[in-house]
Amino acid sequence: MRPITSDEILSLRFAKQNFRDCYLVSSLNALTRCENGRNILERNILRDGDNFCVRFNDVNGSSETYLVKQAECDELILCDKYMEPVLLKVPHNPIVKAVEVAMNKLLSVHSDRKPFLCKIPECQEKFEFNKVSNFLKMFTGVRPVTLNEAGLKMNLKKDAQSAQRLFSEINERGGSFVAGTGYHLSPFEDLPHCYTVTNIENGKIDLYDCRRQIHITKDENNTIGSIKYFCGYFNEMLGV
Repeated sequence: MRPITSDEILSLRFAKQNFRDCYLVSSLNALTRCENGRNILERNILRDGDNFCVRFNDVNGSSETYLVKQAECDELILCDKYMEPVLLKVPHNPIVKAVEVAMNKLLSVHSDRKPFLCKIPECQEKFEFNKVSNFLKMFTGVRPVTLNEAGLKMNLKKDAQSAQRLFSEINERGGSFVAGTGYHLSPFEDLPHCYTVTNIENGKIDLYDCRRQIHITKDENNTIGSIKYFCGYFNEMLGV
């Protein structure tokens, strides 16, 4: 098997989220945003035609690799609530699909790698719903920087100074970060969702929504008031 190519890695920046796994799709996208993140993707995802090997660097302290065959990817089909196949307008990115199948295999062996609260929502596949930090730590083997991911607050207003420092550091150092929203009391609000941080500069935070495939730009105050958490890495953290 060969490492996935630079073009295949960059394709993850435009991969559409189909299942309820924004944590996974946005995290893979984020890892393409820095050199050492791309190096990890190259080392951890190998390909031979339509077959893949996906490695997780830290699953309960050990590295584990999962073979994902083409037939297994073909069997991963998005269905509606009546279990009827959904016709996709955008083809399912094959690398994302391989990682999703690998996560299903991992969770079949290590059910504890899916937090209890993530097991409560009804889902079609085991890999749906998880924490960004949980996935990133398993995949890279490095504990990510987190700001309020596990906190009870649904925004960063009480962590405004810490958030501004983090924005400044990301601007200066670059890296791979994901931003996420929290739960709201209003039934008209969207459910929690993850976004890839694509750029922070001049007081503006650029986010990418892998589900809707749109770019969103917020100023710092709006980000602090609407985003629950940040999670990710500075480039040097992912160096060998």
